[in-house]
Amino acid sequence: MIAAATAARRGLRVIVFEKAPCVGGTTGMSVGTIMAARTRQQRAAGIVDHPNTHAADLEAICRSMGVTDDAQLRQVLVENVADTVAWLREIGINFLAPLPQPPHSVDRLHQVMPTSRAYVVRLHRMCMKLGVVFHLGMPATRLIVEQSRVVGIEAGISDATVLARARAGVILASGDAGGNGRLMHAYMKTWADGVEIYNPNNSGDGHEMALAAGADIVARKDLGFESTAHIRFVKPKRNAFQNIPPYPALTRMMVLAAKYLPKRMIRPILMRFLTTVLGPDAGVFKEGALLVNKQGARIGDEHGLPNILIPREPDGVGYLVFDHRFACKFSKWPYFISTAPGVAFAYIQDYKSTRPDLFTRSQTLTELAEKRGFDAEQLMASVELANRSRSEATRLLEGPFYALGPVKTWVLVAPLGLRVTNHFEVLHRDGGVIPGLFAVGHVGMGGFTMTGHGHGLGWAFTSGRLAAEYAADQIDVP
Repeated sequence: MIAAATAARRGLRVIVFEKAPCVGGTTGMSVGTIMAARTRQQRAAGIVDHPNTHAADLEAICRSMGVTDDAQLRQVLVENVADTVAWLREIGINFLAPLPQPPHSVDRLHQVMPTSRAYVVRLHRMCMKLGVVFHLGMPATRLIVEQSRVVGIEAGISDATVLARARAGVILASGDAGGNGRLMHAYMKTWADGVEIYNPNNSGDGHEMALAAGADIVARKDLGFESTAHIRFVKPKRNAFQNIPPYPALTRMMVLAAKYLPKRMIRPILMRFLTTVLGPDAGVFKEGALLVNKQGARIGDEHGLPNILIPREPDGVGYLVFDHRFACKFSKWPYFISTAPGVAFAYIQDYKSTRPDLFTRSQTLTELAEKRGFDAEQLMASVELANRSRSEATRLLEGPFYALGPVKTWVLVAPLGLRVTNHFEVLHRDGGVIPGLFAVGHVGMGGFTMTGHGHGLGWAFTSGRLAAEYAADQIDVP
């Protein structure tokens, strides 16, 4: 939508073909953060930052993770993402910023208020105001190529198809390819089928259409399934806080409240938004939390790769089980259940108050099993077996006992994108540009790794905005 709005602002007639029945995509499911250097919010806070410092931090993170990166695309992001934040603020989106996000050297995290739904609502409203035409529930199926140039698309389902010609170009903003097993097996080191995709519409449609037109995919053999699949707590069935309308005046008040009211007053409100999309930190397993399935049986070794074990269990779910000693430890820094952008960290009491659907407490393991639906004998055997091989500090011995969950493994975003230029033009396998074709967001990753909070959205918005600007530059608008 940011690509559509940018192009429409330049005087182009824009048509959006959306596979889903509504707008929003992965953006609407996200935590909502953007990492940006040299923003107005940083200057107001007296923070001196520079895009090159941001780039250096990203490079250091990549080195520590042992992953490769595209330095040129990384530079495009860090040099332009502050303008993207300003663009979003111009249309009524407000941020709580700047916030710390270790290991970044300065505070540069920008948290949208109240939730990522604000992006969807405000961008869609801007697009409608600018006359952008939306066709919902109508997936693009084929690129129309004439004399080696992409001149349009075919879209629709079965016999209800349309052809749309594009003079300025076609911008693919189709998300990632996590739901496309063929592509994931072909281009990643390891892959496991059958894991739930966080956004089920991410099935690599844009990748496949571009490949048919001669495009090239950046192979990421340095990343495998184990680093792509993530454990998250399941979403609540209903959350009234998520439906608060993102009116600019209201979100400005929320930003001011978060800045100036005592943290003990504002923190519980922020947590109600954030605990809908968080997952357990690896530290919970290191300090003794037991991972069991829905029957109470232990799921492998928590210190290994629990993310790849959970999908093999009944209903693909797991639960964290721990005792009173663990609960006391994880009630304050430096022990936290989840990283929560904007409020730093989420502790046991945060989940108790904001996610009671996940939280179970009982005096005994037998009572815990009854409340949570575990098999009592299975659960007790799991705890006893784990205690035999653990140190005194990590054994589960002291009641009351707790269960937190269910958790599931999702493929949030799959790091597999088309090779693109610095203007997000899609490159042909022979090395040349495919005229008229652009790829942005996760379909246009081109080797940029997007490590850490705030870079997925920063990349999506910035690449969409810049691709639309460049496409408009190529023609004379009447």
